[in-house]
Amino acid sequence: MPDASRESLRRVLAAGACRVDGVVRPWGYRLVPGAVVTVDPEVRISEVVPESIPVEILYEDDDLIAVNKPPGMLVHPTTRVRTGTMANALRGAGYRDIHFLHRLDRETSGVLVAAKHLPRGSPLARMFAERDVAKRYLAMTAGPVEWVERTVSLPIGRDPDRMPQWNVQADGALAETHFRLLHRGAGGDLLEAMPVTGRTNQIRIHTAAIGHPLLGDSAYGGAPAARLFLHAWTLEIPTPEEGRRLIVAPVPEEFPGEASNLLISV
Repeated sequence: MPDASRESLRRVLAAGACRVDGVVRPWGYRLVPGAVVTVDPEVRISEVVPESIPVEILYEDDDLIAVNKPPGMLVHPTTRVRTGTMANALRGAGYRDIHFLHRLDRETSGVLVAAKHLPRGSPLARMFAERDVAKRYLAMTAGPVEWVERTVSLPIGRDPDRMPQWNVQADGALAETHFRLLHRGAGGDLLEAMPVTGRTNQIRIHTAAIGHPLLGDSAYGGAPAARLFLHAWTLEIPTPEEGRRLIVAPVPEEFPGEASNLLISV
């Protein structure tokens, strides 16, 4: 099943629908030569179909690939959206065993990193969890913000009884974001956002919580705009050969012209 969705297979295994030599086995069970693997034919296994979708590659080595995800594109297929995702695009480009190491919101653009293969115990699987990755985003608010630098530390949790479900919540998980004002303009204030933690919708939630929701972020009260003005600008990762590698995603043309000039001074 070369095109089977990994998440779909995880659900099948969790449901006990896969057997090895007649015995139900969990995800990660090590096979031996001659073992017979059977899957209940009644279960539904979703596929990630390879598609011919242009992919802008920002960095690539033997282990990793970093791409510039456009706004409006999902990272993975969902139960409702099966095509047009970055997973479909990378499979179509010949990368059959991609493991995304982090996520970006559908409407967020910028640097997205995946492992080409992820053997058990690989340090690649731990570098995001252990916060060994430095991330910087570009974000625009309707402004004006009243400060030049600010750190927001507010817990984020999920409440299924409200919309959006992810928001500041007293019993949520620790979340911290550093903000720095880069430029004031007539169309809004341009910020650099540096998340210390990696909670769902963290930058969007924190800017909204301090009274400055992002332009185009209708879910969190932002002013209408052509897109969500949030871009994963740079990502610094550890590499065995170089020590650290800085990956930069070009600033989208929708951002103010001053933003493009910022890359020169980085």
